[in-house]
Amino acid sequence: MDVLKKQDVIDVIEHVNDDHSAEMLSIAQVFVDGDAQRATLVDVNESGLEIRIESPTGTRQHALAFSFSGEAEDKILFLAYQAMVKQRKVLDGAKTRYLRFVERQTLTPHMLRLVFASDTPLPHNEPGYAFFFLLRTLRPKKRYQESELSKMPFAMRVWFSGILWVMKKLKPPARRKLLKAMYKNSRYYTLRATVPNSAPSSDHHIAWVDVFTHGQSPGGDWAKSLTPGDWVRSTADYREKTNHLHTGQALLIADETAMPSLAALLEQWKNPVVPVVIVISQDAAEQDYIDPSLVPTDAQIHRIVSDHEQLRERLLTLLESLPPIDAAWGALEQQDAKAVRAFLRQHHGLSTGQNRVRGYWQRDS
Repeated sequence: MDVLKKQDVIDVIEHVNDDHSAEMLSIAQVFVDGDAQRATLVDVNESGLEIRIESPTGTRQHALAFSFSGEAEDKILFLAYQAMVKQRKVLDGAKTRYLRFVERQTLTPHMLRLVFASDTPLPHNEPGYAFFFLLRTLRPKKRYQESELSKMPFAMRVWFSGILWVMKKLKPPARRKLLKAMYKNSRYYTLRATVPNSAPSSDHHIAWVDVFTHGQSPGGDWAKSLTPGDWVRSTADYREKTNHLHTGQALLIADETAMPSLAALLEQWKNPVVPVVIVISQDAAEQDYIDPSLVPTDAQIHRIVSDHEQLRERLLTLLESLPPIDAAWGALEQQDAKAVRAFLRQHHGLSTGQNRVRGYWQRDS
């Protein structure tokens, strides 16, 4: 009995043919017939796919085997990614990326560095750039025995359009709960740096993605489970707005989840006026991630080690002692970020464009 159920197969085929016709054509042109003019997905199972190819010489069907284990749609799109890289094309307007996991490094007790290789160029010198990772992997079959059925239905686009209509009708608390459920298997993680590859003959681009792991969380479990050679998929990105920090007295605030963005900002500091920096953590050992060598000479740096219950009071007390602030960037817990924005608006007159303090996560109530 096939791992994929009949209705799942139909969903995959309809979705791929409706929304990924360009990707299917690239698969046909690279792996089967360079003169292919049209390609249609006919069948798919856990082992491979069958496509119908139209070319000047006629129409025929061809079977292609998967070399990776994972969910059906992921395997098809990864095959398309490999083909389009060979053709020097981009996938989904460059929003979709596949990265190959190389190694994992422990930087602090709870901060992991995931080192990835990419076949396509990566953003460079963009503090706060983040990938939106799906918390699953594609793993070479020679090292992995697929053992479970895909748990996610593939008629997602129809479902998503309906969910958007529902969300407009919901009250904010219900909307937040629904969004949390929708994205529980995806996370934004920051690109700490793009670094040169040590192998001169390779075209691969190397990415450092630093992940703060806290307790038993889906993102932390995913980061710890990756094995060298695994491929991961990012379906979107996020770019922090930081140009407002280039003049005047800037304030930077970060808790553990935002330390990678803060480190990149400090490393690439462009403002002749040194910033005021506030680094927040629950564990003193996590403060080591922001090494003093990253901080511009003569900059004020305040380190707060506090539990959640005491943090907001301590943070606002510190803010009261600061000199006039012209621009702010920060990322921390959602309600704490809201309190900081309000304080800076009221006491320093910062407009929205100069007061970019965001919630990176939300504390469970």
